[in-house]
Amino acid sequence: MIATDSLTLMDLTRQRRLDTDLSEDVTPRHTVGQAVEHYLDRMAIPDNGLRWMAFSRGQRLDAKSRLEDLPTEDTQWTVLPEVSAGGVSHA
Repeated sequence: MIATDSLTLMDLTRQRRLDTDLSEDVTPRHTVGQAVEHYLDRMAIPDNGLRWMAFSRGQRLDAKSRLEDLPTEDTQWTVLPEVSAGGVSHA
Protein backbone atom coordinates (compact mmCIF):
# COMPACT_ATOMS: atom_id res chain seq x y z
CA MET A 1 0.00 0.00 0.00
CA ILE A 2 1.22 3.48 -0.82
CA ALA A 3 2.27 5.11 2.42
CA THR A 4 2.64 8.58 0.99
CA ASP A 5 0.31 11.37 0.11
CA SER A 6 1.91 12.29 -3.21
CA LEU A 7 3.30 10.98 -6.48
CA THR A 8 5.95 12.37 -8.79
CA LEU A 9 5.54 11.66 -12.50
CA MET A 10 8.12 12.75 -15.07
CA ASP A 11 9.22 12.15 -18.62
CA LEU A 12 12.38 10.26 -19.52
CA THR A 13 14.46 13.47 -19.66
CA ARG A 14 13.00 14.64 -16.33
CA GLN A 15 12.13 18.00 -17.92
CA ARG A 16 8.36 17.59 -17.52
CA ARG A 17 7.65 16.83 -13.90
CA LEU A 18 4.37 16.71 -12.01
CA ASP A 19 4.13 16.41 -8.25
CA THR A 20 0.55 15.55 -7.32
CA ASP A 21 -1.18 15.04 -4.01
CA LEU A 22 -3.23 11.89 -3.61
CA SER A 23 -6.23 13.74 -2.33
CA GLU A 24 -7.83 15.79 -5.08
CA ASP A 25 -7.48 14.98 -8.79
CA VAL A 26 -5.75 11.64 -8.19
CA THR A 27 -6.58 9.51 -5.16
CA PRO A 28 -5.33 6.15 -3.88
CA ARG A 29 -8.44 4.57 -5.46
CA HIS A 30 -7.34 5.62 -8.97
CA THR A 31 -5.38 3.27 -11.21
CA VAL A 32 -1.89 3.73 -12.57
CA GLY A 33 -3.43 4.28 -16.02
CA GLN A 34 -5.66 7.05 -14.70
CA ALA A 35 -2.70 8.73 -13.01
CA VAL A 36 -0.76 8.58 -16.30
CA GLU A 37 -3.73 10.15 -18.13
CA HIS A 38 -3.81 12.91 -15.51
CA TYR A 39 -0.08 13.53 -16.03
CA LEU A 40 -0.49 13.76 -19.82
CA ASP A 41 -3.40 16.16 -19.42
CA ARG A 42 -1.67 18.42 -16.88
CA MET A 43 1.56 18.53 -18.88
CA ALA A 44 -0.38 19.13 -22.14
CA ILE A 45 1.26 16.11 -23.78
CA PRO A 46 -0.87 14.76 -26.64
CA ASP A 47 -1.26 10.98 -26.48
CA ASN A 48 -1.20 10.79 -30.31
CA GLY A 49 -3.16 7.55 -30.12
CA LEU A 50 -0.30 5.83 -28.30
CA ARG A 51 -0.38 3.70 -25.19
CA TRP A 52 1.59 5.28 -22.37
CA MET A 53 3.37 3.38 -19.60
CA ALA A 54 4.74 4.20 -16.18
CA PHE A 55 7.92 2.75 -14.72
CA SER A 56 9.10 2.83 -11.14
CA ARG A 57 12.43 1.50 -9.92
CA GLY A 58 13.06 -0.04 -13.36
CA GLN A 59 9.80 -2.01 -13.37
CA ARG A 60 6.78 -1.36 -15.57
CA LEU A 61 3.69 -0.65 -13.51
CA ASP A 62 0.44 -2.43 -14.37
CA ALA A 63 -1.94 0.23 -15.71
CA LYS A 64 -4.87 -1.49 -13.97
CA SER A 65 -3.29 -1.51 -10.50
CA ARG A 66 -4.81 0.83 -7.95
CA LEU A 67 -2.40 3.31 -6.43
CA GLU A 68 -3.34 2.10 -2.95
CA ASP A 69 -2.04 -1.37 -3.87
CA LEU A 70 1.43 -0.25 -4.98
CA PRO A 71 4.50 -0.77 -2.78
CA THR A 72 5.50 2.24 -0.70
CA GLU A 73 8.67 2.66 -2.77
CA ASP A 74 6.74 3.32 -6.01
CA THR A 75 6.12 7.04 -5.65
CA GLN A 76 8.38 8.34 -8.44
CA TRP A 77 7.44 7.30 -11.95
CA THR A 78 8.87 7.76 -15.41
CA VAL A 79 6.12 8.04 -18.03
CA LEU A 80 6.74 7.25 -21.71
CA PRO A 81 4.93 5.96 -24.78
CA GLU A 82 5.00 2.25 -25.55
CA VAL A 83 7.27 1.43 -28.47
CA SER A 84 8.09 -1.77 -30.33
CA ALA A 85 11.22 -2.86 -32.17
CA GLY A 86 9.59 -1.82 -35.42
CA GLY A 87 8.72 1.65 -34.18
CA VAL A 88 5.91 3.13 -32.19
CA SER A 89 3.09 0.79 -31.20
CA HIS A 90 -0.39 2.02 -32.14
CA ALA A 91 -2.31 -0.90 -30.60
